[in-house]
Amino acid sequence: MRTAILIAVFVAPLALRAQAASAPSLAPAPPYVETSGYGERRIAPDRATVMINVTAKGAAAAAAAENGRIQARVIDTLRALGFGNAAAIASYNVGPNYEPDPAGNRAPRLSGYAARAAIRVRVTDIGAIGPIIDAALARGATGVDGVFYESSGAEAARRSALSEAATMAHADAEALARALGGSLGPVISATTTADSRRYEMQMTRSVSGVSGGGPMPIVPSEILIIAGTQVRWQFIAAK
Repeated sequence: MRTAILIAVFVAPLALRAQAASAPSLAPAPPYVETSGYGERRIAPDRATVMINVTAKGAAAAAAAENGRIQARVIDTLRALGFGNAAAIASYNVGPNYEPDPAGNRAPRLSGYAARAAIRVRVTDIGAIGPIIDAALARGATGVDGVFYESSGAEAARRSALSEAATMAHADAEALARALGGSLGPVISATTTADSRRYEMQMTRSVSGVSGGGPMPIVPSEILIIAGTQVRWQFIAAK
């Protein structure tokens, strides 16, 4: 019995030392400074997408047939203007048509069917947008769902904005490190974010609003490109 007790006394410390040797280090992570920055660039568009709306209402078959006739007229007109290869049907559907109660006292009521199509026209000549819209409306299109501007220089502008963002983040980090009584060490991590925002000219115009007084004036929107970064540096305390 006494021998067993002595063995237990000497074995237990050996086991504790083995566990301590295998335990992971709990040393605190080195201090760091983390800042973010952003940059932006505004560039002129050099191409655009025009979304033309065609809607016909009535009995299901009649609405679908009328919609098809209007589509054909619009696309033939675009082809005559030299944009036939740039035009395509982006969406098409036929479904119940609900008209709102004029007095607003009742729920919308079912009134036949509506056939709706969207014709997408991609152009590289910004000046052609107005004539395209006027020609489409004159041939039966019921509206324009939007004009969406793009630029072939968007990627170069994004990288330039990203460089500005990194410069801002570094300047802020240096100022913060000095205020804390130290300096910046090497970069630990860096991430980027980008948000290309297109200012879209939204318009909807009915056929009844066509004046026939010349092409619709379209002023291109500029494109705002924003890039951001978040960077973490090691903080070196003053000795």
